[in-house]
Amino acid sequence: MRKLSFLVISLLSFFSATAQVAQTPDLPVNRIVVLGDAELELPADQVRVVVNLQYSDPADAKKAYNAHQAAEKQLVTLLKDYQINEKDIRYTLLQVQKNQNDVYPTGERRQEIITMQQVIFELNKPERYPALQLALINAGFNRFQATYHSTKEEQSKNLALEKAIEAAREKAVVMAKAAGRTLGTVLSVRDTEETDPVFQKRFGAGYSYGSAPYASARAEGNLLDIPQTIRIPAQVKVTFELK
Repeated sequence: MRKLSFLVISLLSFFSATAQVAQTPDLPVNRIVVLGDAELELPADQVRVVVNLQYSDPADAKKAYNAHQAAEKQLVTLLKDYQINEKDIRYTLLQVQKNQNDVYPTGERRQEIITMQQVIFELNKPERYPALQLALINAGFNRFQATYHSTKEEQSKNLALEKAIEAAREKAVVMAKAAGRTLGTVLSVRDTEETDPVFQKRFGAGYSYGSAPYASARAEGNLLDIPQTIRIPAQVKVTFELK
């Protein structure tokens, strides 16, 4: 009986010590976790255009496909006229499917063959977009949309992360000093959110909604002359050692 009691006490002591060892690294007494934020603004020097190709025929898939191919060739010629580089053109796979169409006045449901595809390209001269837009419409391409972008977005994401880590360190130094401690090495760094670029309009110093400067700019100027910027945000969570 004494041997059994001794064995139980030994096992309890072992598990207690193991639990203490496992919990020790998670104790926050010797570390500090800080969020660091940074943001870069880049001038928009590119317009990304997405053209949606869609053609249909009530019953003949071949006719829908031929119409789609003819549109593709016409679009390629148009892009060459606007000197769009081949490396700046991408496209999705062509999809052909049979759908139920119930838009007839009688309410009758009929099947139709539909082709669908997206063509994405970059226009590196934003000032040419108005003319390109008219050319697309005149050529029969009515389904398209465009957004501003910057050619330096990818490299700027890394720079924004670096600045966010620097901001976290500066904040941690102040906090450690206020607590009577000194900052040690970095224990971990985590990216806390997606850092996709965000489009943002920038107006002059005199701009405000409903004000005279804004009305004057709309009446006498051109909206394309107002600089546009791409915002690159970054946020990191950095854990520092405290000494």
